[in-house]
Amino acid sequence: MVLLAAGCTTKAGELPQGPPREIRIINNVVVADDDRTLAVRYWGTECEEFSDAEIEYGITQIKVAVYALVATEECRRSGLQQTAHITLGQPLDSRIIIDANTDTVVYGP
Repeated sequence: MVLLAAGCTTKAGELPQGPPREIRIINNVVVADDDRTLAVRYWGTECEEFSDAEIEYGITQIKVAVYALVATEECRRSGLQQTAHITLGQPLDSRIIIDANTDTVVYGP
């Protein structure tokens, strides 16, 4: 008897863990009075939750990429606006914020 097993693995040959992580397009950003806390609004679906953000600090700008974990492939794109609260590692200091996915300015002082 021969047993065949099929499945998918990551590029490193590992089994994927949890739901898929997808990048999201940022709609806008609101900066709190502390100059470090961001309320990042992005378009998502009803079947997801905020995963994490990647932040790249520059002299005149900060690039932010937002990721969500999508719980099911059968989730329809509902255009639901989501909000993620992100704390910067350094003050914004009059820099602009750019969506790293689209290279669009999403906040300007």
